[in-house]
Amino acid sequence: MRNARLAVVFALFFALGVAAKPTPTPAPTPTPVAAPRIVAAARREFLAWQLGSIDPTHYIGPLAVAATPDRVKVTSIELGHLGALDHLVYLGLVRDGSFPGGGIAHLFRAICSNGYVYEEIALNKAGLVRGILFRDTLKSQ
Repeated sequence: MRNARLAVVFALFFALGVAAKPTPTPAPTPTPVAAPRIVAAARREFLAWQLGSIDPTHYIGPLAVAATPDRVKVTSIELGHLGALDHLVYLGLVRDGSFPGGGIAHLFRAICSNGYVYEEIALNKAGLVRGILFRDTLKSQ
């Protein structure tokens, strides 16, 4: 009988001791950081497209052909509705098969005075733009 009481007390003590231990907090996911040249290019190109005044010498490959004056004008009108660019938030690297040269791009959220848009930009080693996309939603994976 005494052994049974000790077993119950020990079990109760053990249960309270285990329950009293705090649950460890998971480590936060580190915020991705883009190289300053990537951020500068993303800002420069967003503003150029928003103003409708891109520099075609910044583009290579299929994008150089696709960035027609009509495409720039339409995109400028759409981006213009967002208002002034406040800041860019770097979200990390994404794989986009529509971009030539490997399909890796840098993803940003461009926060403007009247809303936001996602900007995907891919640069070559020389810093020329090989792909750029603006979208209002992210593609589901």
